[in-house]
Amino acid sequence: MAKAIGTARSTDTNVKGIALRASSGSGMTFTKARGLGASMVADLEGVKAKAKAQYRADRAAAARDRLAERRAYSPLECAF
Repeated sequence: MAKAIGTARSTDTNVKGIALRASSGSGMTFTKARGLGASMVADLEGVKAKAKAQYRADRAAAARDRLAERRAYSPLECAF
């Protein structure tokens, strides 16, 4: 893993407390994660299994939609 370059200064914090800034002299800023990725879930394996099932269901629904669309199409139909 690469080592961080630069130093943190006392001016690298946000006094409003909304986000944290860090500067290495090149103007980079780092903002705290907020929302879905802010913290680790307690049951990671359960979340993975639930997501995997949802992805499988989404793929099956998309396949059913494609099949229904093909059945509804007639080559004799005019496409105006």
